[in-house]
Formats: sequence, structure tokens, C-alpha cells
Amino acid sequence: MTKSVRWQLVAAVVITFVFVAPILWMVLAAFKTINDIYAIPPVWVPDFTYLDNFKLLLSENWPFLLNSTIVTLSATALCLAFALPCAFGLVYFQFGAKNFLADWILSTRMMPPIAAAVPLYMVFNGAGMLDTMPALIIAYAGFNLPFAVWVAMSFFRNIPKEIIEAARIEGCGWFQTFRIVALPLAKSGIATVATFVFIFAWNELLLALFLTTREAKTFPVVISSFSTVTKTYWELISAATIIQILPPVIFTILMQRHIVSGLTMGAVKN
Repeated sequence: MTKSVRWQLVAAVVITFVFVAPILWMVLAAFKTINDIYAIPPVWVPDFTYLDNFKLLLSENWPFLLNSTIVTLSATALCLAFALPCAFGLVYFQFGAKNFLADWILSTRMMPPIAAAVPLYMVFNGAGMLDTMPALIIAYAGFNLPFAVWVAMSFFRNIPKEIIEAARIEGCGWFQTFRIVALPLAKSGIATVATFVFIFAWNELLLALFLTTREAKTFPVVISSFSTVTKTYWELISAATIIQILPPVIFTILMQRHIVSGLTMGAVKN
């Protein structure tokens, strides 16, 4: 091993530690009492059988975890239901304003969600939908729609046009071509889009803060409430953080094969 390679390895280890250390601290703190968290000298190895933090957290906040699950899965499904046909049409339909429409869809993604928080609050308040899960589902799906459309378009473009033309010649309508031909061929890309939309919706905080109070409150809002002006409940934040990161990790692992295939689709041109 050369000297330059050793320095690169050391740099990689240091950078990795910088990013992993906060997560490791949270994982260890979730299994500590409040006294152990503030103990000096530090308690490096906690008692992993100590689950009181998780029990206290879930006993009072499991409905909000359920809210997050329902809202995220529904928003992901709704987003894909609109994004995939839209992306397919923008790739294969021929009409004058196609490029303008695609660029306009992308431009809406440039607006930060917080900029639309007040207008959304007024709209949902007027519709009587404040503090409801349908309001969050619509908002989350809407803000993720431009990203989903553009990513899905890149995967549909990699489907050989000859296959689409062959399906049309055989008598398939556009909807049949989309459902029977395009979707199965782009399943890896669809899995990639679904994974990113799921992660964005699961971790979203600002819109949930504006649009919910109690009934439809999501788990990220619960985590933010553990830090108050007078006290920060680190033991509960740590336990909640572990619960918060588990679903995206599990979802990504389940979709890993499709994600890798989707991200490399079209990387090599014959």
C-alpha cells in the first residue's frame, strides 16, 4: 500500500466517522437512562435490554407513527398514480408544447415547500381539511410529483421505441401499451422513484407543522416537540430517531436490487 493510498484510507475513515458518530450516539442513547446520558465519565456501552424509553415513547405516540405510515404510503401511491402516466405521455406523445410542459413541471420543484405552506393552510382551511390525513397526502404527493415525473421520464426513455411501436402495431391502445408493456419494462425505475418519494414524504416536517395540530400529526412533528425552551428530552429523541430511520432503511433494502438496476439503466449504450 502506497503512502497516498494510506492517506486516502485515513481520510475516508475520518469522514465516515464524522457522519456516523451522531447516528451512533443516538442509537446508544436510546438504551440509556437520562442519568447515563449526562454521566461523566460517559457510559460508552449501555444496557441494550433497557427499553423503557421506547415503551414510554410508543405508549403515548403510536397513533402518530401510524399517521406517518398511512400518509407516506398513500402519498407515494398517489404520486406514482399521476407521475407514471404523465411521464409516459411526455416521452411518447407528440404535441407542440411537450418540452414547455416538461420544463414547467420541473420548475415547480424549485419552489421550497415552506413557500406554499401559508397558501396551502388557507386552501385546506377553507375546504375544512385542516388537521386531516387527506390534506397531508395531497400536499406530499403534489410536492413530490415533479421529481417523480422527471425521474420516471428518464426510465421510460430507455425503453426501446421499437417495442412501443410494435405494441401499437399489434393493436394495443395507449393505455394498454402503458400498462402491459411500459410498466413491466420500467419496474426498476418505478421502484427507484417510489423509494425516493417514500423517503421524502416520511421525513417531511414543515408542511406537517403547518397543516396539523393533533389528529393528523405525524411522527417527525412528535420528535420536534421533545425539544422545548426549558428542556430537551434526549432519551425520547434518541428512541424516536431509531424508529424514524428504520422504515426508510427497510424499504430501501427491500427495493435495493431494483434501485441498483434502475440507477444503472442506460449507463452503457450499445
